[in-house]
Parts: sequence; structure tokens; C-alpha cells
Amino acid sequence: MAWPMPQDYSEAVQNPHLAFSDADLKRGQIELNNLGLPRPCAGAFAVVFKVKVHPQSWAVKCFTSEILDQQRRYEAISTYLAKVALPYTVPFTYMQSGIKVSGNNYPLLKMEWVQGESLGSFVGRSLNYPDTLLSLAKVLLRMMADLKAASIAHGDLQNGNILVVGDQLKLIDYDGMFVPALNRQQSNEIGHRNFQLPTRSKWDFGPYLDNFSAWVIYVSLVALAVHPELWDAHQGGDECLIFRKDDFVNPAGSALLRDLNASPNSELRLLCDMFASFFSLSPQDIPFLDGNLPNVKIEAPRQWWQDEVEQPAKEEKQQPEASRAAKEEPVVSDPGWIIDSLVADKPIERIGFQGHPEELRIVVFGSFALAVLVAFFIDIPPSELFVTVSCVAGLNVLLCFIRYRSDPSHVEFKEFKDEAKTFLRQVHEHQTVLDSISAERAALQEDLAKTEGELVEQKNRLSANLQAELGKLQNDWDFQMQSINKRRQEAQVAESNKLSSLQASLGDRIVELDRKIRNLHQAESDEKQQKTNEFQELHIQSRLRSRAIANSSISGIGASYKARLRIAGINTAADIDWRVRSVHGIGPTRQAVLFAWRQGLEQDARRSAPVLSDSVRGAIENKYRGERRTHEITRLKLQTEFDAQVSSARQYFADVRQSLNQEEKQVRVRATNEKAHVQQDYAARLSEVDARVVAARNQAAPAMSDLTEKWRTAQKQVFAMRWKSEKHKRQGLRFETLRFKGYLFKIVSL
Repeated sequence: MAWPMPQDYSEAVQNPHLAFSDADLKRGQIELNNLGLPRPCAGAFAVVFKVKVHPQSWAVKCFTSEILDQQRRYEAISTYLAKVALPYTVPFTYMQSGIKVSGNNYPLLKMEWVQGESLGSFVGRSLNYPDTLLSLAKVLLRMMADLKAASIAHGDLQNGNILVVGDQLKLIDYDGMFVPALNRQQSNEIGHRNFQLPTRSKWDFGPYLDNFSAWVIYVSLVALAVHPELWDAHQGGDECLIFRKDDFVNPAGSALLRDLNASPNSELRLLCDMFASFFSLSPQDIPFLDGNLPNVKIEAPRQWWQDEVEQPAKEEKQQPEASRAAKEEPVVSDPGWIIDSLVADKPIERIGFQGHPEELRIVVFGSFALAVLVAFFIDIPPSELFVTVSCVAGLNVLLCFIRYRSDPSHVEFKEFKDEAKTFLRQVHEHQTVLDSISAERAALQEDLAKTEGELVEQKNRLSANLQAELGKLQNDWDFQMQSINKRRQEAQVAESNKLSSLQASLGDRIVELDRKIRNLHQAESDEKQQKTNEFQELHIQSRLRSRAIANSSISGIGASYKARLRIAGINTAADIDWRVRSVHGIGPTRQAVLFAWRQGLEQDARRSAPVLSDSVRGAIENKYRGERRTHEITRLKLQTEFDAQVSSARQYFADVRQSLNQEEKQVRVRATNEKAHVQQDYAARLSEVDARVVAARNQAAPAMSDLTEKWRTAQKQVFAMRWKSEKHKRQGLRFETLRFKGYLFKIVSL
């Protein structure tokens, strides 16, 4: 029989009073979408509807495929959950004939509707609140501990099956749940691919079933609390948190694992390294998620400037005071801008010539007048006259220059220029000293940098050698682990093949016997029903034949009509059939009356019909009991043999896995010891290089400190001289008018 599809269920539930057998659901209202149609939530094997029955709401799960022993499983789960009463589960009721679709009855599961937010949605909304994610991780730890204490495994822990309700978690969808009553059974599903080991199969069914998926969720929550950017970088959401199946199948090529291993948080790296080691294990070997995990500290994101400021400060704390002083550079501001600001708005008083130019003016003009008179009274050639005038002019200029140089203001100006030259010389001398000290400091710093560079290069070589040795050890360890994992996978495949072989042989025979037993039960039931129907039909016909029409009171059927019926051969209720239509005077109304009278007698007879006698029932049961008993005995023997061989196979391969786990543990211990030995050896050598660097800095520190102090003093002196020089230069503006041409202009001015 083909099972309904989600669309078939959607059409059926539009009439709850017809579709459901449960009284509450019959009077409920289906939640509708924007188009006014039922809003389904479809899964792999079922579809869920929300039914509102004031004041409560129910989740109604309708199945789209047949699941063997579904009713027995749900009854076992429901009984056990009611017994342990954990706060993470929701009571439910399984109804074998809960919904009718196209005239056929199908099972459904009725569960209280939990109003909460899916795990994936809650995590996506809480990315900027690391404390919330870590608190959620702690709630997960408590839930897993409580489930373990109750020997329960959900079987499909993932975003859609975990709801966040306040500060609590709620689990829904119990199709694959394990409870002790289902021990030694197979699983009907293998869970969501992004939350389960790729090696999980239907044979993996026990209290260990949630261990890996719990690790997936826990590591995801911690990683997102430390690095919320992983959510967008790796497209977290409905189908996953951040991990996907490909990360488990090919961890070497996983971009997510590379990002996690590159995290600056050492605790997170340790947690992810431990988690990645589970990928090659079988579901039974995954350790339980408990609270004994690394304490991951959440640090605020660092800004670029923090490294620039804090790191140098940290290094200085580790250095001696002398070495720190050697690295300090004095910072002195040039005060030239102060000079400008102080004098920019003050007017400069110009100094004029102090001498009296009247006598010199008489001499100059008198000499020129004398030359003109001589030329007038004495006939002198023009060429000689030009020479004479030129000589007079030159002597006058020379006389003016001599008087200019002897002017008190000019004498003061000369003294000012001599003083300015002295300032400039002093500035140059101090600058030379400053340059010399700077060069000496630079040479000392260069020598120290060269020494440190050689030591750093030596340290880098040691680090490279360390990484090379650790890489070689890692390669050796990887090779051994690959060998162990290969044998573990071979054992897994061999176990699966063995169990499949048992299922194909003994298991199929058991299934065939189950089918035969069911067929015998059905045949017995059908024969009993057939006999019952025969006895009832005989009883009904007998009662109908015993009721004569002539002796019965029938509304609208008088004696004349009864006579006509008798002539037509219709004497009793059993004779009433299509022939009444041919009787004269019996129209549709009387026909209906006659048929109604007959049906009433038939119903009374049916209610009083005898049941199947014990002798007949016993005969039928004896007919099928022997064959069914034979099948049941054979099935019991086969089931016992099947269980024994399955148990033996599981035990054998469990021993194989235990041996491989022990071998892996020894390899890990040996690799860890060798790695620690190499790291300790190189750590001592690297510490020695660091000590030599500190010693070189300490050795250079006194000289560097002395030079730095001298440099500061010289710098201050240079700036002081520059300040005086600038001030003196500004004072020189007073002598701006004391130029020779100005002196000449003053003489010739009237």
C-alpha cells in the first residue's frame, strides 16, 4: 500500500472532524499559511501540522512511509520518557489509526506544541553575545549528562530538533530515539549528515548515539563565542552550525578546521585538535561530552593600535632599565614657532643716522660748484672736464662713505653684525657637537642592531630546525595513525559486511516467518469473520421469512394491496425486492414503505443475530494453531541464533577496536613524549640566545645612556642658540634703513 504524500495529508487535514480520530484534534483548527492552506513542516519521513485546540496547541506528525515496528518503538519510548520525566522531552501519544486519508487509516503522533526558537536561529541571533553562547554550551552539557544518566539517546541532535525555550533546551522528533527497552535493535535512521559521523550505520544504536553530535554542537558554540565571524565565513544556518559532513570526511582539506587551528586562542586550538581526532573513530568509540574540558577564555577583539602600544611596553618591562634607556629617543620641540608668535604683531622701531650731514652737504655741493666755475672761467676740454668732475664725484663719495662708516648708528650696526656672526659660529659649533654625538649614538645602535640581528638569525635557524624535527615527528605519527585508522575502517567494513550477511541469511528468514505468521493470523481472522457473516445472514433470512405480509401492520398497505402482493408471489418480508414495482397500485411511496419495513426488520434481526459458537471458533483456531506454532518455534530458534551471532560479531569487532584504540593511545603517548623532549631541548637553546640578546643590550646600555644624555644637553643648547639667533636676527630689522644709499640720499636731500 502506497503511503500518502505531504500534499495528501494537507488536503485531508482541511477537514479535521473527518480526518482525525482523536476527539481533541477533531475540534481543532489547522494553522494556515498566507494562502489559507495548511502550513506543513515536511521532513524526510513525515510531515508535521500545528493544530490549535483552545487553549492548547498540538504538533501532529503524519508519516509518509512505513516504519517497521513503529508502534512498538513509540510505545516503548513514550513509556520510558514518562517514567524518567526529563525536562528536555515532551510527552506524546501514538495513534495507530489516527488519521484518515482517501478512505484509509494511517498512524499519527500527537505531541504538545513547544513554542521555542530553533538552535540554529538562536545561535545566529546571539553571535555578538559570547557569554550567551557559552551559557548555552553549559546547558547542553547538563542536558547530555541527564540523558546519559537516564540511558537515553535522541539519535538526531541537530538544529531543527533542538529548541531553545527560555534558558532551557527542548528536544523534539523522537523517531530515532534510543531507550533501554529498544536495546539490541537497529536504528530506523542515521541522523543529519552535518551532525553525525559519516561511518554511522543502522547497526549503531545505543546510549552512545548522541556523543558525536553533542561534540559538534559544543565545539561550534565555543568557536562562535571566540570567533563570531566564522558564522558568515562558513555560512552557518539551518543545515548546520559551522561544521559540515565534508569537514569530517576530509579534515585535511577543511577550511573551517584551518581557521580554527590558526586561532590565537590556545584553549580553542586544543579543543578543536581533540575534536578532530574523533573523525576516524566509530560511533561506539566517541567519548561522552562532559564538563572536564579546557577552560576557554573569551578575549575582546584587539585593535591594531594595541599591538603597537602594548607590545613595546611589554618588551621594555622585560629589559633592564639601562637597556630601556638605550632605546629611548629624546624628543625636543623646536621653539621657533614660539618666537614667531611672540614677535609677529610687535612693530619694529627703525634706527636712523645720528650724524649731522649739513657740513658734508656744503662740501659736496661746494666741490661740484667749484668744478663748474673752474670749467667756466678756464677753457678746459670736455674730456678733461669729465675726468675732473668724475674725480670730484669720487672724492665726494669717498668722503661720504668715510663719514657713513663713522656715524654712531652705523658703528652700532657693525657691532650688531659682529655679534650675529658670533651667534652663528656658536650655533654651528654646537650643531657640530650634536652631529658628532648623534653619529656616535647611531654607530653604537648599529653595532647593537647587528649583534641582535645575528642572534635573531641564529634563533630563527633554531626555530626552523625545531619545526623541521617536529614536522618529521608529525609525519611519522601521521603514518602510524593512518595505518591504525585504515585497519579500524577495515574492521568497520568487515563488521558491517558480517552483520549484513547475517541479516541477508537469518534475518531475511525471520522476516519471512513473521510474514507467514501474520498471514496465518489474518487468514484465521478472515475465516472467523466469514463464518460469522454466514450465520448472521441465515438468521436474518429466517427472521424475514417468518414475517408474513398478510399478518403485519404496514402503513399504507391495506388488505387489497396485501392480496395483490400475495398474487405476485410476495408473501413475506424476505420476498420484498424489485418485483414490488410491477404490482398494480404499488407506487413509489408504497414501495418506499415496503422497503423501509423490510430494512427495519433486517436491522432488528442483525442486532439479535447470534455470535460464532465456541465449537466453530475453536475448530477454526485449531485449524491454524499448529502451523502457526511451528512457524513461531522456528522463528524463535532463528532469532536466538541470529542474536547470538550478531552479539558474537559485535564482541569480536569491539575487541578489535579496543586493541586498535590501545595501540593508538600508545602511539599518541610516544609521540607526545618525543615532541616534548625535542621542544625542551630547543627551548633551552632558544632561551640561551635570548639571554645573549639581553646581555648585549645591557652591555651597550651605559654608553648609550651617557650618549643620550649628552645628546639631550647638546640639543637643548643648539635650540637655545637658535632661539637667541632668531631673536637677534629680528632685532636686526632696526638697522634696515642704515644703508649707504640712504646716507647719500640724506646728504643730497634739502
